[in-house]
Amino acid sequence: MIPDEQLDFDACVLSGQVFRFKRTDEGWAGVDGTNLIKAKRVPGGWEVESRPNRDAWKAFLQIDRDLLDIRRRIASIEPRLIPMLDTFPGLRTLRLASPAETLFSFLCTANNHMSRIVRMTEFLASKGEELEADHYIFPSVVRLADTSEQELRANGFGYRGATIPAVAKTVLEKGGGWLKGLKTLDYLDARADLCRLPGVGLKLADCVCLFGLHFDEAAPIDTHVWKTLAEWYAPGYRHAPLSPSRYVEVSTLFRERFGDLAAWAQQYVFYNRYISYRTRTVTQV
Repeated sequence: MIPDEQLDFDACVLSGQVFRFKRTDEGWAGVDGTNLIKAKRVPGGWEVESRPNRDAWKAFLQIDRDLLDIRRRIASIEPRLIPMLDTFPGLRTLRLASPAETLFSFLCTANNHMSRIVRMTEFLASKGEELEADHYIFPSVVRLADTSEQELRANGFGYRGATIPAVAKTVLEKGGGWLKGLKTLDYLDARADLCRLPGVGLKLADCVCLFGLHFDEAAPIDTHVWKTLAEWYAPGYRHAPLSPSRYVEVSTLFRERFGDLAAWAQQYVFYNRYISYRTRTVTQV
């Protein structure tokens, strides 16, 4: 059993990191890579399992990282984060097994809302191999490249119906190992390479760097996070829109401040803003 202070599975799968986990009578079930992960709520914490790889859930949740220590370190760097750390004590930063699934899932997030993102990623996943009933291994890049724009548009993808096959074809042109190979680069070089893909900007590239390529210094900044970071670290931009140059400037400041905890700190800022936007009841900053 993983205690509540080390894991809030609800927050992990509802905080915009993954989109294919489904509620069950006991908790949650979803696919990461080629494994089904199931989480069961028990008194005081969570029981988590995965199959066929019995240890896959540990990598997915980075369960070897002591969340209490991470929260203490973040609080010492930025005391203004303490209310968020206390509100969401079990929020962990996830590590997805498939960079390709991460890329194509986050292509669905641009100018979109969560329920539609979930429907779109589930549609893409349905083109892959069925692992267990209603749970699919995400399709290969080859399969996505063969998907027509017309089919995607007919299933609610809008302009992303053109972007997704175009990105898939570009990835194939770069070679089968290109995407995973980005893990061997420096973070900024990997982000720059991703930004050369059709329809991929800085925020989407940072999401892939963080969740799919596992760069801990990546800190995606969307409009939710921007409002907080501009207020804290660049007050001159408080009422300014998020432009590419401002993104680079403020994300660099954030990364320099938090180092390898940037991803974790960003996730607390994002989830607090996201929940605040939806409910208007969580800590405001």
